[in-house]
Amino acid sequence: MISSPNTVLANSLVDALDIIRPRIEIKKPREIVFSVGTQINGIPHIGTYIVQCASFIMAKKARDKFNIPTSVEFGALDNAPFDIVRSKSKHIYQRTYHHASPPEILDNLINTYYTQYFGKLQELTEVTYKWSTYTDTQASSIFRRHFLKTLSLAGKIGWCVDPSLGTLRIRIPCSQCFYAEKYAERTELLKFDAESATFQCICLNHGLYEAVIKTDNQDDTYLDLNTLYRNLIKESSTTEDIEKLYVMVKGGDWAFSTQLVDWALGVLGYSSIQVPMRIFTPQIVTETGAKLSKSLIRQGDISMEEVPEWVIDMGKFKDLYPNDYIDYIIWLVEQFLSHPRHMYRSYSYQEIIRILKLKTQQKENLYESEK
Repeated sequence: MISSPNTVLANSLVDALDIIRPRIEIKKPREIVFSVGTQINGIPHIGTYIVQCASFIMAKKARDKFNIPTSVEFGALDNAPFDIVRSKSKHIYQRTYHHASPPEILDNLINTYYTQYFGKLQELTEVTYKWSTYTDTQASSIFRRHFLKTLSLAGKIGWCVDPSLGTLRIRIPCSQCFYAEKYAERTELLKFDAESATFQCICLNHGLYEAVIKTDNQDDTYLDLNTLYRNLIKESSTTEDIEKLYVMVKGGDWAFSTQLVDWALGVLGYSSIQVPMRIFTPQIVTETGAKLSKSLIRQGDISMEEVPEWVIDMGKFKDLYPNDYIDYIIWLVEQFLSHPRHMYRSYSYQEIIRILKLKTQQKENLYESEK
């Protein structure tokens, strides 16, 4: 059905999930948590649904294979940029979806494309899940404690999460208009300790302002970090619960970036067996080799012109398979997980279409048949 070449990783595994076995044997965790995050800045494409579905299917298989309880955690990244403007001084500012969109719009987007989908995946796999927004996460005391820990090592960590400039992009939106300097190049750390940090920032519309990040967040100050820095704090935070093994499930494009996060975790003093595991799901690409991208889809980029609408819009995918669209995604992920060679590679969208056509021919419902 799928023809995949051998790879270094695939050659080292019998089963795709054996990638996490060393940590299970070394740490003997009582639970495995599969963590997946998604920017909710548009309608998800098929690559997004594959990553999320894979989290549940791998959690089910890991529970059965290793006899350890598993669960899924979903992070809805509502801090994605909503709009970007340039000031008179030529500095770039942005507002997040959280600050620019009415709550009911974000709630409807999350419910329509994610929580309903996750609820069905939970039902079919019997793997429980919980979800939170980035807004919820950044306000938590554990996230802020680990953020404050990085400030004393800012000179080293900055080069890990921003190798070109060596800076920490700490965006704290203005409390009046909610714009923040995108690259935070003029944000200045004035003072900090284990409980709080005070920054001086410059607003697009309101000039200088001070912002205090506290572990208790009583002032409701918003802390927005660039992608690598945010993932550093997220992964660092998981180290407090030593009885759980966290597995970060990410799209294949993340494979190029995680060594930077590893360097920063090393600067913080963590060893490789303390930090979370990572599993990269197959990356779905166009004819040009570019991944399916919500931003390119919104921009009408030429690389997306030939891609069928139901591949880049999961609303259209549901219309195509109204009664069993989730079963199609599950079946597709099962084919990937059937062999390490099939899991740890990329697929063109044309190949995904070919494989899904085979599913239509076979009329096989793997999970419903087990019930």
